[in-house]
Amino acid sequence: MKAKRWTDYLRSPRLWVVVVTIAVLLILLHEVVTLEEVRAEAEKLPGWLCFLLLTLLPLVGFPVNVLHVAAGLRFGLWPGLPLVWLSIFIQLLASYGLVHWRREFFARHLKWIHKKIPAGSHVPVTVFTLLIPGAPYFAQNYALALIGVPFRLYLGICLPLHAARSSIAVMIGGESDNLTTGKVLVILAYGAAILGSSWWALRRLQAKLGDQRRAESDRKQHA
Repeated sequence: MKAKRWTDYLRSPRLWVVVVTIAVLLILLHEVVTLEEVRAEAEKLPGWLCFLLLTLLPLVGFPVNVLHVAAGLRFGLWPGLPLVWLSIFIQLLASYGLVHWRREFFARHLKWIHKKIPAGSHVPVTVFTLLIPGAPYFAQNYALALIGVPFRLYLGICLPLHAARSSIAVMIGGESDNLTTGKVLVILAYGAAILGSSWWALRRLQAKLGDQRRAESDRKQHA
């Protein structure tokens, strides 16, 4: 597998379509409703209902980053973070159980991401799957359970990686009413660190998995 360079991702038309679309939507939304109004409406919703939606909607494909920002808006930064992490824990348990209950259904609907997952040992393959650019959160979780990653590794790798990335969205939502220059810089630095480490890990894993396949191919040829 040939490792993609960071510039390859930057040249992707899909990436820039998403970035421009989000920017336009944010500008239009700002013209229609203020952040204070959004927060006031969110606080009217019962906390248990917000947590229920936060936990269940990602299981059916709802964008998880939107929900994590909303959790920051509704609960604040520090209550929001542990609640989001708890929701991720429950989603991982549910995803693993659902796949083992309806394996054929998930195998049929997740062929597209299954094709992107290379062969290899469970640890690097799990990390690789979580770092696949553009792969939705719910699809990653279901696909890893589908390929037979042991539950201990599944939970031990997915939970901290998802939790680390979710923190960015919760920070944005939780601090949205009190964003200072310092806080913005901290959030940007944290986000850059997560993205940078993810890109570096993906490059290393692509090279490692490629080396493993070549080694296996050589062994078969000499056998």
